[in-house]
Amino acid sequence: MTVSDTRAAAEPAEPEHVPSITTWSRLEPRTRAEDLSPALEARTADPLWLLARQWQLGEFQGEDAGTPVLARLDVESARFAEVRYGPSGGPAAPLPAGRPLESAVEAEDAAGAHDLRWAAETGQELLRFLAEHGAGALRAAVVARYPIPSPPPAGPSEADEATAGYLRIMAGRAPHGTDVLRDHARGRFPGTVPVPPELSAAVAAAVAGWLAWLQAGEGPATDGFLPLVDTPGAGARAWQRERLEYAFAAAASDSVGETVLTAPEYDGDRLDWYQLDHDPDAALGAPSDAASHSERRTHVVVPTVAAYPGMPATRFWEMEDADVNLGRIGAGTTDLARMVLLEYATVYANDHFVVPVEVPSGSVTRVRSLVVTDSFGVRTLVPPAAYGAADAGRGWGLFRPASARGGPPAPLLVLPPTTFSTQSSAPVEDVRFLRDETANLAWAIERTVTGATGEPIDRDGQVPRAGIPPRAEVPGLPELTYTFATTVPENWVPLVPAPADGRPDGIRLRRVPLQQPTRDGTPVPVIGHSRVLDWTMENDTGRVARLEIPEEEVGRAGTRVVREWRLARWTDGSVHLWLARAKRTGGGTASSGLRYDAVGPR
Repeated sequence: MTVSDTRAAAEPAEPEHVPSITTWSRLEPRTRAEDLSPALEARTADPLWLLARQWQLGEFQGEDAGTPVLARLDVESARFAEVRYGPSGGPAAPLPAGRPLESAVEAEDAAGAHDLRWAAETGQELLRFLAEHGAGALRAAVVARYPIPSPPPAGPSEADEATAGYLRIMAGRAPHGTDVLRDHARGRFPGTVPVPPELSAAVAAAVAGWLAWLQAGEGPATDGFLPLVDTPGAGARAWQRERLEYAFAAAASDSVGETVLTAPEYDGDRLDWYQLDHDPDAALGAPSDAASHSERRTHVVVPTVAAYPGMPATRFWEMEDADVNLGRIGAGTTDLARMVLLEYATVYANDHFVVPVEVPSGSVTRVRSLVVTDSFGVRTLVPPAAYGAADAGRGWGLFRPASARGGPPAPLLVLPPTTFSTQSSAPVEDVRFLRDETANLAWAIERTVTGATGEPIDRDGQVPRAGIPPRAEVPGLPELTYTFATTVPENWVPLVPAPADGRPDGIRLRRVPLQQPTRDGTPVPVIGHSRVLDWTMENDTGRVARLEIPEEEVGRAGTRVVREWRLARWTDGSVHLWLARAKRTGGGTASSGLRYDAVGPR
């Protein structure tokens, strides 16, 4: 074993102000053998010689440094109070109480969450309550007034045997529960059904029991939809359909002022502190009364060394277990994470300490002061990690949100009001966005769409390729045929590149119905049936906006957007169910086989 000098001998000296990975300021063991075990064993045959060498190298000289033994931490926590759905510039609203933040941001509107199956099941419960209270004679009138519709024609639900069969069975047997709820919220039901005077009390009792079963109580309903399924509030639209992701902001207020955290590109998969960026210039109008919305606490704890299981001991000859063989850990030149971990464990492990602090859920915590007392009784006021002008945009801190303006991370500890974990269903909708370099198009492939009953329908297995149109014979070449255009599967929706209308951000992928020929010569547009591609959604001005996706959103790796049900339990024990979307990585490029003016054998 040899001891390295303070500078690599084989390399020229470098200026002191230039950082270099070939410069060291510590004496560390080095071995030229492939096996590091002999060097790590630190064998010695003459302890007295080793002590003399330590004396010569100055290792016995005392340092004016003590070990931290006590830490006094003063923190202030402020709970999130306001939330803004969508990009900057939109109105803010109070954060919904009693539900996780994911539910408030991700939940779809009532029209997407309440399908015909939900309507049929709630309608069946209404008939059961009417029968229990002696008003079963109104069954036929309620079913006739609020019928279950049949599947929409020329859609995937009509072609799906399970969906069509379910609706045929429920037609005439159960009322549309969603329509009943909507009319009741508007004060129309049960007035829309002729009720004999002798059954008025029974009908009122049955409707009250039905609403209680739906967990509505006596509170008002929003457009007739009750909290059995979490739905967004009025104007809450965080999903950006062109960017295929969520955008929102949340704010909290403490003694310093309002703190706004933005999430401009939340993909919907896992909401945590690293999804939020601090925007010092934004304001949502959070309550300025810090005394009622913030809490200041003092923690006195004993700092502990930052370690992990299996890490070597910080003292050189301290007895260790043999769970980890550091001599057999291999790291290539590009394995930077493993090299940094080993460097920390073997060299810098006794330089980092952990001071735990408990923060309330759904809050932003600001460290007001940190005073450390060492083993010599010296108290030191520890300031936050400083970031100079040269480090702007490159600073990083654990649990400290990055700056939305490109500056250093904010000195905050963020714990958003999110769930620990959620249970997700199988996707009720799955759309893949892929590039087709051969056809110079992008495609939205509807692999799974949501049926009229809310059940997923497999479009890959349901929709075969359309029939090939009649081919015209080429004069003089009877053995060849001419095809104006080949066909693509009906679940492949084209996205045509087009320049943005008055926008400086380049090319947009515009959804255009592809006119595809059939065997009888009548062109049929390929428009798709998924709600992800729904182009009837209204924008903020109330007008119907066409779907235009920025070109950079569909890269060579592709993009996948799914809709799925999510179930979670909140801190008060309540159970929350909502319908959410998530943006994930796709499966690369694809080829649709689309060609124009093709000539081939008959």
